[in-house]
Amino acid sequence: MERWKGRKLSRPYDAIGRIPPILRLTFYASRFTVHVKWCFCAAAFCIALFASTETRAAKVVTLLENGKYHEAAQLLEKLADSTESVEQLSRIYEKLGDIYYAYTHQYPQALSVYDKIIQLSSKGATAEDLFLGYIKKGAVYCRMGKYEEAIQTYQTLADLFPSTPLAYKTGLRKIHSIQAALDDLRDQQRVIQVHKATPLAIEAKFHIAELYRSPYQLNQPERAIAVYEEILQQHRDTKLAAEARWRIGNLRDKVLNQPVLAIEAYQKVVDDYSRVSLFAAEALFQIGRIHQERGRYAAAVQTFEQLPQKHPDFWKMHAVFYWSGVCYEKLRDYRRAIDAFQTFLYAYLPDLDPIYLGAIGKYDQNPGRVKMELEAKIRQLELDFPSVEWDRIKELIASNNYVDACPLMRQYIIDVPDGEHAKQARSQLRFIELNATIQQLQATSGALTPYALFRVGKIYERELKDYEQAIAVYRQLIETHPQSLWAAEAVYRTGVVYAERLNNTEKAIESYQTLIADYPSSSQTMMAHFQLGEMYRTLDQYDAAVKAYQTTIAYPKQAQYLVQGYKDSFADQAQFRIGRVHYENQRYDAAFATFQEFIASRPYSPRVAAAYSFLGDISHKRGDSKNALNAYDNALRLLESSPIQLEMMLDEAHELGFQEAAPTAVIQHLNELRKRVHTSTK
Repeated sequence: MERWKGRKLSRPYDAIGRIPPILRLTFYASRFTVHVKWCFCAAAFCIALFASTETRAAKVVTLLENGKYHEAAQLLEKLADSTESVEQLSRIYEKLGDIYYAYTHQYPQALSVYDKIIQLSSKGATAEDLFLGYIKKGAVYCRMGKYEEAIQTYQTLADLFPSTPLAYKTGLRKIHSIQAALDDLRDQQRVIQVHKATPLAIEAKFHIAELYRSPYQLNQPERAIAVYEEILQQHRDTKLAAEARWRIGNLRDKVLNQPVLAIEAYQKVVDDYSRVSLFAAEALFQIGRIHQERGRYAAAVQTFEQLPQKHPDFWKMHAVFYWSGVCYEKLRDYRRAIDAFQTFLYAYLPDLDPIYLGAIGKYDQNPGRVKMELEAKIRQLELDFPSVEWDRIKELIASNNYVDACPLMRQYIIDVPDGEHAKQARSQLRFIELNATIQQLQATSGALTPYALFRVGKIYERELKDYEQAIAVYRQLIETHPQSLWAAEAVYRTGVVYAERLNNTEKAIESYQTLIADYPSSSQTMMAHFQLGEMYRTLDQYDAAVKAYQTTIAYPKQAQYLVQGYKDSFADQAQFRIGRVHYENQRYDAAFATFQEFIASRPYSPRVAAAYSFLGDISHKRGDSKNALNAYDNALRLLESSPIQLEMMLDEAHELGFQEAAPTAVIQHLNELRKRVHTSTK
């Protein structure tokens, strides 16, 4: 995350995703572990567990691979009846419960099986098995909508392991997540009642579906699908429609293990939203992956081949080429396999963040190892490849023909990865892909749709860094489609560009005020009030800043749930900023009261440590050493156990001298502040 020195605007939330980039990264990283298919480890499980019954073990694997889950469950039941080993029995019950829970969705049966794991504790089962039984039992209760029973299950877990931090904290965290989600559910239901037939109501309903979807919150995927379907039936033109449809496919694919229904849902995204949403690209990719995982390699590559042409800027393009190579190899089409593998190897892997290796199933590998494995594979599939003329590519770029230049640039990188211009080609590839996307959007029809205009403006703003052109496109959208759902988004992005990129405070304030006046019911209006608070704070207009922040807090909550039980929101930021405004204006009494209220009312905020630090500084200024030391001690306690608190300390408390990014440096500086107080008491 960026660092901000002095009084500067905070990075706004992404206006589409509502999640700051660093939080989105955390969100995606936490989700990927949930969606790993159990079948990947089924063979290893069976071999280890049933070494003496290899035939039956192989049959279990085959049944699972063929989607015959009921038959697999029946076989496991028979194995359980013939097994006396507590250790083996626990493993059998675990996998049997998983089948009932994740595949056949027979939740009462899953509950019964997990109870059997718990009961094995009296026969010598390990504490780990007991812990697992309670965790999975609580999850089943959530699936059944029995949250009181789930809470009681997790409370029992915490009570059983009061001296085991992991089990104890996990139980309490699960309880807190459920209770917080239920509170959030009631809040969103009230929003729907108060703001009927407005974008806020639609977003509230979508948020309810998200609460049901999340395995960390209400964990009812079937209920989530029903809410998404309701949104689609009642508000087909909402900008959330594509995402709602994609969520249905994703739940059926990754959570409910219903591949046929998943493909149907994903295909509807492709058919209905290819021109208006990036989710169409993600849906195509997932359809290809389902075909590939089920051995339908020809159907998979046919799907994958559409992505480079229809969505050249798709963020998983590296994975598209990798899985295409896998499928072509299975089909014995080695030439195309090498072409696909080399595209991945040379065009994407050199600059790929290792975190994105999970998209190709390489969760535990590094780029170097992946490169070595692919080079060995390519040598085994050895074929000749044609070359592409570098001068021809340059001519296409010079004539602004990026659509034709894009595949040729990729081919050049493949053909001559160590050539004179390979590095330059890789460095230009993203630029060409983005311009190709713009040209394809412009070629879609005579007049650009509102979404297409917004997408073009966003590419200019976020990727090409052409801020004047971005504003020009946003203004075109606002002028030609003032009633579009994307117009308010464009006004907001215009203000952000003026504020953060062009340093034009006057134009930024004008944009935010226009948004508030012209689109009072949009979800961006709340963010505009917050950004006005930021602008007024930089201008030392403290009273105006406080008023803007207070208006932000008055809007319906839109919390984002973080790791370790923390949650963030614009309201959280706004209330904290009020304290900072008072502090910067040397109104220390008001600042002290604000930070105290913040800590009391927002105990799960990622900014609590920063609030304590301000309390410590103000107490020191007052000569109240006792309270100053106590505040610093509370801040240290949080910083030492939470990376998020450390991150927010740097973002929110630089007035106190926090500048260094290293965690040890942050804690060291806080200790120095504490030592200053301690020394002054002598």
